[in-house]
Amino acid sequence: MGYAATVVVEYKDLLARTEALVREFQPGLSAGTVIRAVTRCRAELLEAGVRHGLASAAEDRARAELTGITGRRAAVSRATRAAARRARPRAGRTAGRAGRRCTR
Repeated sequence: MGYAATVVVEYKDLLARTEALVREFQPGLSAGTVIRAVTRCRAELLEAGVRHGLASAAEDRARAELTGITGRRAAVSRATRAAARRARPRAGRTAGRAGRRCTR
């Protein structure tokens, strides 16, 4: 198989792996975020001289990066919800008489 054919096969493989990553991280991350991560990892690997197994290596690096992003987002989300619970007044407690009815 010639060089051009190898490049096409690697490109199609990377495209399929990118689509799988988009589906895997769909609820938490946008497709654009996943595609940018894969593209960035692929560019870094090409710059480092990786040619064979590029799709697999890019997928592995992107998955590690995206897993870190979703982990940080989950931690921030938990902290935000906890802060909102602390700031919200609890049911049954009102500030002064503003919430009471006049019975006279």
